[in-house]
Amino acid sequence: MHMAPVSRVVMQKYLVDVVRGISFFLCFVTGIAKLPGAVMLLEWAAIDLPWGRIDRFHDAIGVVMGLSAPVHLALNRKWPVSVTRILLGRT
Repeated sequence: MHMAPVSRVVMQKYLVDVVRGISFFLCFVTGIAKLPGAVMLLEWAAIDLPWGRIDRFHDAIGVVMGLSAPVHLALNRKWPVSVTRILLGRT
């Protein structure tokens, strides 16, 4: 399989979006697991899960999401600026 050539900026945007997507998924899943009552609802009560590790992992992934947000916004700044100008009638 041959990859088409892409610019460095496109590759950076792609990698940041992949990191954001994976971190969102992991944060969402661990957040659902941490919800009060989720253990009983999902019938995990009999399973001895490492809740301390899950909690720390959830927090760390949240930090990754938080740090990747300004990077994502910086790499894609032209789009929100242009849309804001259009919405405000300043084309």
